[in-house]
Amino acid sequence: ITTPTLLMTGELDRRTPIPQTEEFYTALKVRGVPTVMLRFNDEYHGTGSKPSNFMRTQLYMMSWFQKYRRPGAEPATGAGNR
Repeated sequence: ITTPTLLMTGELDRRTPIPQTEEFYTALKVRGVPTVMLRFNDEYHGTGSKPSNFMRTQLYMMSWFQKYRRPGAEPATGAGNR
């Protein structure tokens, strides 16, 4: 994997437990892949249990994709602007 990777995990996630996400994060960092790991309190596999976590997820993703979009690519816009 060489693609910049954003990892988001809920601390209560049973499908992808925190230690598994931490191992993947560490492996990417060792290989020099740009990566960030975000933990969400009181969340399971998704981040929609709390409106604040859902909004935080959307903002992080938008920021991440703007930072790592290909040169010359159109800027990301909201879904309502299609």
